[in-house]
Parts: sequence; structure tokens; C-alpha cells
Amino acid sequence: MSEYKISWWEPTDRKRQWLRRYTSSDQHKCSGTGSYCNAMFELGEADILYTKDGYITGDRDDRKPPEDDPRWPKSCEACGRLFGDNDPHQLFGKQIYICQATGQRSTLDKAPVGACWDAWWISERRKEGPTGSGYMIGPDYRSLVVKCPGNHDWHIDNRASNCTMPDEREHFCWVRHGRPEDGTLHVDKNGNTCAAGAGSIAITGFHGFLHHGVLRDC
Repeated sequence: MSEYKISWWEPTDRKRQWLRRYTSSDQHKCSGTGSYCNAMFELGEADILYTKDGYITGDRDDRKPPEDDPRWPKSCEACGRLFGDNDPHQLFGKQIYICQATGQRSTLDKAPVGACWDAWWISERRKEGPTGSGYMIGPDYRSLVVKCPGNHDWHIDNRASNCTMPDEREHFCWVRHGRPEDGTLHVDKNGNTCAAGAGSIAITGFHGFLHHGVLRDC
């Protein structure tokens, strides 16, 4: 049986940056992925820019290198197709998160199994407003996500695919208790819930439960 201890991750004011070239899939299908052509060159870390209201803003033009900079990718990483002059030159970034227990830093796509964070961008409601799977907001006005094996993100406060009450928005398909910060996060069906499942998460290659701060397979 595989077990993964839940760890709490919080956002920092830093991000990892890449120079990115891509071609939209509606203009060209990548022969390597069947989706869109894409390539990135990593620049390292940079400070995140915020709007006056505290939201993360897009990068300013004065941060982006000129298009004749030799670091811009020339061809797709998957199929080798050369990018054209009309394909975008994007300064691409991902916010860095930090594990409060260990000090480990990572972007969310690279976070380890068991990492848990608040998807604060789901809603601006934090102290008032409706909660429930129909709103993707938990009882503490957070939207908790846990990293599962296979790099799958389990949004605990979201609606389950096999929900039996799809027109009722205020119940929770997965009922959570405790807190990820202190290792007491527990998910079951004990509360205002539907008849879907037994509180487990089932994804390709993994079926398990999150009980008492530990994610374990069945």
C-alpha cells in the first residue's frame, strides 16, 4: 500500500519564467502531440507583478527580450516544426509555492504527491457567499487541491463526475474535516453530501482515500 503524507504549500511572490513559442492548435496540429506546437527556454526566477488591487498581472513589454534574442526557441519540442514569424513570442511564468514544513519550493505542476494548496483564484469569496461543490468553495471559504499520483490535481471542493445531485449546489461530493496545515485533513462522506462513492478519489492508475492527513491507495 502506498501512502503520502499531506503537506501544506503557500504562494510566494516569485515565479519561474520561460521564453515560449507556440502555434495554436486551430491553426496547426502538432504531429508529435496531436495538439499544438510548443517550445520553451527557461530564464530562471523573477518577481511577480501585481495590480493595484493585489491580483497577479501579465508581464510588461519591457520585461520581454526582443524577438531577435537568440534564446527564443526556433522549433517545436515535440515535432521539430519551425515556428513562423506570426507565431507568438510569450514571456511565460508560473508562480512558485513553498512547503511550510520543509521550505521546499516548486511550481504547482511539479509539486510532490500529497502537496495541498488553496486555489484562491477559483473565487473571490473568502468570508461570505455560498459554499458547496456547485461553487467549488469549501466550508472554510477555501478551494483545496491535493496532488495525487500521476500528477493529477484533486480539487476536493469541486463536484465529482458521478455526483447524484447535480442540480443541488450547496452539498459537498467530498466532505472534508480538519486542516492541511496541521496534518488533520480528512475526507469522507460524513456531512451534507450526495450518494456518489464512499469519499475516495479514483483516477487513472490510482484509487484511494485521504484519511487523517495521509493519502493512501485502496
